[in-house]
Amino acid sequence: MLSLFSFLVAAVLLTLAPGPDIIFVATKSLAQGSRAGISVAAGLCTGVFFHTALAAFGVSLIFRQSAVAFNVLKIAGTLYLLWLAVQAFRHRKDGIGSAEGEGGRSRFFALYRTGVLMNVLNPKVALFFLALLPQFVPEGTPSPWRSMLLLGGIFSAQAFVIFTLVSLGAGALFSVLNKRPGVSEILNILTAGVLFAIAASLLFL
Repeated sequence: MLSLFSFLVAAVLLTLAPGPDIIFVATKSLAQGSRAGISVAAGLCTGVFFHTALAAFGVSLIFRQSAVAFNVLKIAGTLYLLWLAVQAFRHRKDGIGSAEGEGGRSRFFALYRTGVLMNVLNPKVALFFLALLPQFVPEGTPSPWRSMLLLGGIFSAQAFVIFTLVSLGAGALFSVLNKRPGVSEILNILTAGVLFAIAASLLFL
């Protein structure tokens, strides 16, 4: 129980630390409203559980042992982020949701897919969970993979709660700022800049 509580505390602190995921959720909510941020957050947290499963079953070891596999996934992730940045800049003058797909359900899935792919195509996330999760699995655990999946689920759940709160806060600012002329375009340019910065951090750091 103590190990589980320690993991939850560590997970919350790691999620709150300024990083690409929380910054993008905040930026997306600021530019397109809290629903957009929450949709992206749901995708990001799904990606987290995906990497947890890879770590639990040892698949993530491929990215630690093979520079080729690591770099291929890293380049794919970088190109995807750059494509998103270009799309955000191209549609900087468009209305809300134009760049992501019109309609409630289609827009949700477009943003959800963005969040999933941002995490799935990041090999650094795979290595992070491969290093983090085993530290909180007691020695002699009969099925360590089950414990890792449980920890991954906890991490994903608390991250979604925090991201949702961030989305709601940034979304409240969106409802105020969006009423001012020209602000929407500036926020879309900001989104493009954040995506470009995340792509650069993935490629060079």
